[in-house]
Parts: sequence; structure tokens; C-alpha cells
Amino acid sequence: MKVSEVVLRSIRDTLSWNVLKTALITALPLAIVWFGIALLLWDPVVSIAERLIGWVPFSILKANGAFLIGGFVWFAAVLITFALIVSLLNVVIFRYVRQEKYTTFSILLLLFIALGWTLFAFMNWDFVYGEVSRVLTWFPFETLQAGVAALLAALVFYNLFIASLSLAVLLMRHSFLKHLQQRDYPDATLVEKGERVKFFPMALRDTGVFFLLLLLFSPLLFVPFVNVGVQLILWAWLIKNAYFLSAASLYAPKEEVQKLSVHQFVLWGIALIASLLNFIPVINIFAPFFAQIMFFHWVMLNRNTNQ
Repeated sequence: MKVSEVVLRSIRDTLSWNVLKTALITALPLAIVWFGIALLLWDPVVSIAERLIGWVPFSILKANGAFLIGGFVWFAAVLITFALIVSLLNVVIFRYVRQEKYTTFSILLLLFIALGWTLFAFMNWDFVYGEVSRVLTWFPFETLQAGVAALLAALVFYNLFIASLSLAVLLMRHSFLKHLQQRDYPDATLVEKGERVKFFPMALRDTGVFFLLLLLFSPLLFVPFVNVGVQLILWAWLIKNAYFLSAASLYAPKEEVQKLSVHQFVLWGIALIASLLNFIPVINIFAPFFAQIMFFHWVMLNRNTNQ
């Protein structure tokens, strides 16, 4: 089974009401909790970030400050554009989009807007980067340092949210995967609990290692473009093993799981595709569900071929 077909199936299933409802019920309370924690711990975290930034040469800080602030502007542009389209065209949208399809329409619209602003940024990067860098030169080093420190502190809390949401999806995976199994793979049977591969201790371990690696590679977060690649790879590493095993353990015996696990290139590809959604506002809450469903479909469609 080609990964592209798995991706298309998973997009359809992630946009189903059953999964969307589960995602919203899970992600919104977690977002509120981490937002509250961020408010309580904001000052000490920013202070630590400022100390780390104090070791960074001004030229590097300036370059990365332009990149990070440009990313923040992109985030705001996506949300503002979405809000303007919905507010100005709400009559047309409600007339031609059925109520049960409105959530799907909103997500696809956000994806389209995010892609549009991303293409604009890449095609006009020299202009965007130059303008943001020029603005940064108006500020003294301390102000720029504080601004970048605040963005890095936000990144820390965002990663805490992503990691906690990833663990929550692992705990509730069976509730939405069962529906997909009954619809698409009615002949599949659950593996007995005592025979299933254990994955949650590995998920907890990988989460701890994820934050350790984030700390170790923190100097690379100050290098434009490299920081995006580092963050993407770390997100993919966070979910790759745990999400594969969480899907495989339900419907594949240990022997099949071992045979499927050798396809590391495919597993990395699925994890990277899902992790890309973490960069897109609002859509990011569906990223772990999308990842879990992709691993599920890939396992179910390939397990018998490895017997």
C-alpha cells in the first residue's frame, strides 16, 4: 500500500465528525490548562531564555529574531485572513456549505490560507526578511533579546502542549480507531491484552528524551531555517515509535509487529507528514489524530503481507 493512499484515507477520516469531536474535546481543555500554566510560569521561563540568549552573538540573534518574528506575523496573517473571509462571506458560506460539512470546510480553508501565505513568504522572502530585520535594528540589544526570549518561552509551552496532547491521543486511540476498524476492516480481531506489545512506557520515555534533546539542540533554534528542521525532526521522533506500536498492538501479534517495524523509512515519512501540521495554527490540534490514523491504516493494510 502506497503511503500517498494512506495519507488520503487518513485525511478523510480525520475530517470525520467522530474524530473532530474527539480532537476538540481533548485539545481545547489541554490548551486552556497549558495557557494557565504559562501565565503562572511566564516570567521565570523568559528569564531563563534571556540568560541563554545572552550567550548568542548579536548577528545570530538578529537573524533568528527576524525569522521568529516573521513566523509570528505569518501566524497572525493566517488567522486574520481566515477571520476576514468568514466574516465577509458568511452569508455565501452558510448558503452553499451544508451544516454537517462546515467544520471540514473551515479546516480546508485554513489549510489553503496557510499554504497561500507560506508560498508568499517563500517567493518574497528577501523582502520580508529585509523589512523585519530593518525594524529590529531600531531596537537596542536588550529589547531584541527580550522579544526573542518571549518567543522561545512560548515555544517551550507549545512543545509541552504538543507532547501532552500526543500522550492523550495514545490513551484514547481505541475509541476512534474501533469505528474505523469496523467500517474498513471488519474481519480484523483485537489482539488479547496479555499478548499486546507494550508501548506506553516507551511513549513516556520518548517524551522525556524529546525535551532533553530539545534542550541539547537549543543552540540550533537560533539558526534560521535550521531551527524549523530540528523542531520538525524532534516532533516526528516523539511520535514515530509510540504511534506505530499503539496502532499495531491492537490488531497485529508481536511477530507481525516486529516485521512491520523494519520499515523505518515509511514510519519516519508518516511521522514527518503528520508533524508538519504542528506548524499550522488551529490545524495543529488534529496532528496527533492524523498521525495515529495514518499509522493505523498503514498497519492494517500491510500486516497480512508480512505473514
